[in-house]
Amino acid sequence: MGKRIRSCLAAALLAGGLPATAAYGQRVSPQEVQRGVTVETRPRRDFDPLGVRLGGFRLEGFAETGLGYDSNVFGRKNDVRSDAYGTESGNVSLESDWTRHAVGASASIDARQYFGHAELNWTDWNLGGFGRYDIDSRTNVEARYRHYREHLDVYNFDVQSAGIVRPVPYDSDEVQVTGTTRFNRFGLTGIGLYRTFRFEDIDVNEQRNFTSRNSFDTMIGAVAGSYAFAPGRFITGIVRLQDISYIDDAPRNPLNPAAVIPRDRDSFSWVALAGFEYDFDGVWAGRIGFGWQQRNYRGAQIKTLEGPAVEGRLSWSPSQLTTVTFNVARTIEESIRENAVSYQRTTGGVRVDHEFLRNVILGAEVRADRREYDQPNGTATDGVAQLNGRWLINRSLSVTGSYAYNRRIEASGGAEKYDRNLVQVRLRIAL
Repeated sequence: MGKRIRSCLAAALLAGGLPATAAYGQRVSPQEVQRGVTVETRPRRDFDPLGVRLGGFRLEGFAETGLGYDSNVFGRKNDVRSDAYGTESGNVSLESDWTRHAVGASASIDARQYFGHAELNWTDWNLGGFGRYDIDSRTNVEARYRHYREHLDVYNFDVQSAGIVRPVPYDSDEVQVTGTTRFNRFGLTGIGLYRTFRFEDIDVNEQRNFTSRNSFDTMIGAVAGSYAFAPGRFITGIVRLQDISYIDDAPRNPLNPAAVIPRDRDSFSWVALAGFEYDFDGVWAGRIGFGWQQRNYRGAQIKTLEGPAVEGRLSWSPSQLTTVTFNVARTIEESIRENAVSYQRTTGGVRVDHEFLRNVILGAEVRADRREYDQPNGTATDGVAQLNGRWLINRSLSVTGSYAYNRRIEASGGAEKYDRNLVQVRLRIAL
């Protein structure tokens, strides 16, 4: 039950079909067809990496490299530029394999280098660790720390609206403490999180963009509860409080006197969701939460932002070889535009995963992302359609190919609509 609560809490914090294929030669064990097992999460004993056992620990990792093509690297309607690129990624993790308590550490890297537009290159990485103390079989406390080096893409609506034509890098440190317990049918999870965001200033055509003035710290406290009225069926509720504080010494932009003063953007938010998590019959399963969210700002000139909050995920398994997943969420997020504050974001999509062969996994996805700004008023709607395939050669080697079509369906405030095609092929070597 604790895992189910944490999955709901994390989500609140934060079409088409494929032809059926005969299951010839695809013999599966009872563990591979249990309730809740999808095409993506199903263990494949002949192809899953083994990792390395080091005493009471397990070492796992992979390295991946590939090539790609982007038909519209800046995400714009006019003066469209295309380019090919190389990509590398990797991950390594070391976690305990104890019957009680747990500790672990992991690190990841993801990088891209364009052949003709070096100014668009980026390298993201993160590293951190965790420790969990099991008080008893129903109660535990866990602490995590992670440092991130990430970026906002050049075709991000906020980045484009700010007139920036380069990725915007930022550093982030995150500390999280979680406690989980269960009393008969009742489950309870509490979480405390502190995270920093430090954006870098960007120079474009010898002009400085003061993106560092968007640096802020956030603290989040949340409580989630559940009641199991039947096996696999829960009533759930979540309450989350968030404080956002911008940096006092953030530089002002002398070229934009209308920019919002950073400390006026300090805010306090609350979100409350109620819903259920339900395993209907082993074929349909999902969770949904409905509620309300509100953000109040320090600056009297900034209007309170409020509206419905939604978080949901539904999984349908019409056969052992196909999984269809639907998801939807509505949240309030921060903007990096100098004359804007937060915005309400609605995302939704559907994904189909199909086991064409035991070692060939096909996927198709359609999703939409809509942003609604209040000060100044504006909207933007992006859509993505994607196809991908994964070939598991053996335990250590796999090849992935993907194609994605991105389209800005609608935008206001002078933002450009655009079309974008991406093709990638990657080779993975796993430990």
